[in-house]
Amino acid sequence: MLQMPKPLLLFAFFTSIVGHSASAQEATGFRINGLTSAERDSLAQQIQGTTDLELVYACVPAGVLVFGANTAGTSRAALRSQALGIMAPVIAADRIGPVELDLQAAEAACETARGE
Repeated sequence: MLQMPKPLLLFAFFTSIVGHSASAQEATGFRINGLTSAERDSLAQQIQGTTDLELVYACVPAGVLVFGANTAGTSRAALRSQALGIMAPVIAADRIGPVELDLQAAEAACETARGE
């Protein structure tokens, strides 16, 4: 039988737990026309420790923001509604694209924008 050192075994255990919870997190992304770093920073500061949302990913050149839920069981519709509410005072509604993005699509859009 293979014996693993305790620290390595604990690391493997906690890594699997963290990896599972991160992948199970609901997320919703938005494409924002003309997103600025000041707007991104304002949103990040506004939600820090005050809501059930977190800014999971942001890419100013591509104009994408992805929000995630800090609490388990938050539906994607509720998450989207909360994110739109947080963005409303900072970003005009007509600048927010109608198509929802997932994290993978947001990352791809960012890679494309940075490559141009």
